[in-house]
Amino acid sequence: MQEELLEQIPSKTYRLLNGRITGWIDELAAMRQSIEKVLHTERFTWPIYTDNYGVELRSLIGEDIDLVIAEVERIVQDALSVDERIIEVKNFTLTQESKNAVLVSFFVVTIYGQIKIEKEVAV
Repeated sequence: MQEELLEQIPSKTYRLLNGRITGWIDELAAMRQSIEKVLHTERFTWPIYTDNYGVELRSLIGEDIDLVIAEVERIVQDALSVDERIIEVKNFTLTQESKNAVLVSFFVVTIYGQIKIEKEVAV
């Protein structure tokens, strides 16, 4: 019986620092960079990316804070579910920073370990 090999996205990539390539990163550091890039890229905006890449947070701007709180977790989970290296997105905490912003923090469990992510969302 032949084992089925699953194709996996490689984790080794360029390290981006202040918009410049500064070497290489791999595994957990590469996953953090990948997650942050997805969360900073608005879906359906840039033709270079497929429709599966990015997040749809712009739609929350101007919405009632209760709707934002209800939708942020779903939107973030949807954006990160595309990457097969991500096992789970959990423990969401939302804190209203100001009238126009919510701080979202959560953990992403990857095949390389767990990462805490914090992102401010405009409302």
